[in-house]
Amino acid sequence: MKAFTLIEIALVILITTILSGISLKFTAFSPETLYLKNFVYKLGSNINLLKDFALSRREVSGNKVCGYGIKFSTSSYFGYVFATSSVLDCDTLASSSPTIFGPSEPIFYLHTNGDIKQNPIEALQIKDDFKPGFSMRISLSSPICSDNLFNSYSEIALVYYNPYGDLLFLGKRSGTWYNLLPSNWQNIFFCLQYKNENRYLKINRSGQILITNP
Repeated sequence: MKAFTLIEIALVILITTILSGISLKFTAFSPETLYLKNFVYKLGSNINLLKDFALSRREVSGNKVCGYGIKFSTSSYFGYVFATSSVLDCDTLASSSPTIFGPSEPIFYLHTNGDIKQNPIEALQIKDDFKPGFSMRISLSSPICSDNLFNSYSEIALVYYNPYGDLLFLGKRSGTWYNLLPSNWQNIFFCLQYKNENRYLKINRSGQILITNP
């Protein structure tokens, strides 16, 4: 009876290890993983841009810019600017009428370089259309978004406003915007799924953005 030599066994182990490593590498960087990873980091970067922009004072079309927002639906998101001719300062306006910061016509579209235009430049616009098979859920209480706000609201807006970059969180239902943030809120959770891959983005009360795997 012929037995295996130590060299043959070592070669089998080596080949198996190499093939396993190659398999793991391609699994870790599957198209689903790459798309979701790029999406969530792009979203986090765009949210940070809103906060940065909200610390500066600007005007557009003769109106004072008070808020920088992202409007989410179940199929896309885009960045916009809320501008007003109101004599009230932005902080007073946000405290008394937060829902006015929801996007409305005419929409001032926001770009990654800070430009504000009614006719957006596609290549620079803060925007993303979701691929087929992608889903976004948003929650104020569940890290896995079991109480998805899109079940109650057709659109959701995340807004940072002048002068300190404070946060507003709004939901639209039957054409009306509502203020969704209770006074004791702690986190806003974004649960992102593309096919069998998942990523989670959390914004806490101090403004930190945390991205996690399952």
